[in-house]
Amino acid sequence: MKQKGILNLNKIIYGLIIIIVIELSIFIFYKIISSYTKKENISKMPLATVHLKKIQKNELVVLSPPSIIKQHIKIKKMPPKAKTTLIKISPKSYNDVIKIESPLVKPIIYTKSVNLDNVTIAQKKRTFIDMMLPSILLAKHHLIKDRRHLLMLLKKDNLSKSDKLWLKKKRQIFKAKSNDELYNKMEIHPTSIIIAQAIIESGWGTSKFFKKANNVFGIWSFSTNDKRMAASKKRGDKTVYLKKYSSVEESIFDYLLTLSTKDAYKEFREKRLETQDPFELIKYLGNYSELRDKYIENLKNTIKKNRLLAYDSYQLDM
Repeated sequence: MKQKGILNLNKIIYGLIIIIVIELSIFIFYKIISSYTKKENISKMPLATVHLKKIQKNELVVLSPPSIIKQHIKIKKMPPKAKTTLIKISPKSYNDVIKIESPLVKPIIYTKSVNLDNVTIAQKKRTFIDMMLPSILLAKHHLIKDRRHLLMLLKKDNLSKSDKLWLKKKRQIFKAKSNDELYNKMEIHPTSIIIAQAIIESGWGTSKFFKKANNVFGIWSFSTNDKRMAASKKRGDKTVYLKKYSSVEESIFDYLLTLSTKDAYKEFREKRLETQDPFELIKYLGNYSELRDKYIENLKNTIKKNRLLAYDSYQLDM
């Protein structure tokens, strides 16, 4: 009986050893699989969800999804860029005209001119250009925007009713017989030329028509439907009228439209499709004045003397 009891005890011990070995094997196997799976998961995690701590003792510690990272790292959010809005100014003196100190120009519309008769020549020139430049860039901006929209429509296979109406209206405004002609007529020209003509036509902002009608370029009126004012001089027995504008920008846009529609500037329009060189283009603006060649020479001298070419790189901040 004693021997049989010993055998039974040995069987129990042997069975316990087998169970322990099996459990150890399962534990070791589980740890190996767990370690492998963890590495696989880490390797597959996107970079945005992994927080890498610095290496210490040659060990790379990888930790934390974004929710945890945010608790430890202050993420600086950049404020959204403020939308530039159009500014309207009705100046009472030259001090109300905003000085332009950067090639990036704020969109400003001056609803009336200022009296520049009793200021120094340097102040008169500076103020006049500061007043003209934002309005010039605004008028060009609207024209460029319309031209891009036109190009987009020309690429479409099917036009909507509103698209067709827009095209019809623009062709009428620019006196274009086709969409291709409209596209060509919507081309712009250098800012330096526009400033130079504004200087000559308004006498640096001292002309009666600039002061009383915002008429920068001496644009005539041939329709009783226009807002206009009579000139002091007559042509024979006929009264000459000049247009009145609600702002400097409106006057500039009408000037751009004049060069884009009148037959007298056909060669100018053709040339500006080839080049944006101011000194080449002004050769085709002789018809703007009765002075003809002398007017072209005046434009060239005005651009050079006042270093107006610099303004060709100025852009609207919007």
